[in-house]
This record gives sequence, C-alpha cells and structure tokens, in this order.
Amino acid sequence: MFIGATQLTQSRAPSDASSVAFQVAIKQQKEFEEALKRAQDKREAEASSERAQAEAQKRAARAEAATVSESSSANLDAGNGDTAEPSQSSDTRGASLDVEV
Repeated sequence: MFIGATQLTQSRAPSDASSVAFQVAIKQQKEFEEALKRAQDKREAEASSERAQAEAQKRAARAEAATVSESSSANLDAGNGDTAEPSQSSDTRGASLDVEV
C-alpha cells in the first residue's frame, strides 16, 4: 500500500510557468547584483589607485619645488655681491618732465 511513498517525497512536484518565471527572475537578479558588486569594487579600486597616484605626484612636485627653492636661495646667497642695481628706467614711470618752448 505504501510502496512508492519514499519515491513521492523525494521527487518534486512539476512547476507551473509562473513559479519557473519567478525562479528565473530571482536567479537573474542575483547574477545582476553580483555583477554590479564586482563592477563597483573594480571602480573603487581604480579610484583608489588614481588617488594614490595623484598623491604621489603631489609629493614629487612638492619635493621638486623644495629642491628648486633651496637651490635658488643658495644661488641668491652666493651671488649677492655680484648683483647689479636695477636700472632707473623702471622708476621713471609716471614722472613729469618740464620742457621750455
């Protein structure tokens, strides 16, 4: 009388079209979420890499600017006695001149 009972409990009932559609939609949603997460992680890693590269460039520029300013101040200190006075043509701007006719 209960000959096929174990077999019935182990087999699944046939699915109708709506439950199959739900299963497919759920599977697609999970795949989409996983792909979205991977894409976001990739963008974050790229942004982090770009930020690190920009920071390294800033540090290099600061170091170069410090080196240039140190060498220019050393050049100014060494050349203080050799500098000529600036010409007075720049001082005459806006000055008046009396002319007799």
